[in-house]
Amino acid sequence: MLMLLAAAALTATAGAVDRVCAAQRFQADDWITECGGGNRGCSITVPFWQDGYHGKGSFALVVMLDTGNIGVVGTPPPTRAVLRIDKNPAAACRGPRYCVFPTGQSLALVRQLDVGSLILIDVYTANAEFSFSLSPKGYQAGVAQIRAWGYQASAD
Repeated sequence: MLMLLAAAALTATAGAVDRVCAAQRFQADDWITECGGGNRGCSITVPFWQDGYHGKGSFALVVMLDTGNIGVVGTPPPTRAVLRIDKNPAAACRGPRYCVFPTGQSLALVRQLDVGSLILIDVYTANAEFSFSLSPKGYQAGVAQIRAWGYQASAD
């Protein structure tokens, strides 16, 4: 009986270690939530694209929850992006190949994403301008999933 209890305890411990070390992935709407194994943190990403009058563009809004940084990456490379959540003031970033919002703005945007209902994004490239609207519901579901996995979101 004692051997069975010891084996059960080892199995439970090994399962807990596997959950902490293994990468985890969750998708809600178009938002993709990933938490890496070991010391890697969690991120939530939403891809968005446009193929029309203003040209062709494929981008992603990336939220790194362990640092609170937010950025926009894509093709063609964004030189500037403007992000507005609900009726809050717009935040802007600039960069030669991708945009990372300044830390103060990023932290404010993370708080707004937690409770917001509409995201407006304008992405500027060398030759074109793209405008998008997104719902943050998938982001909010991703944060809830991160907490359910036992990770701490940066806003906690």
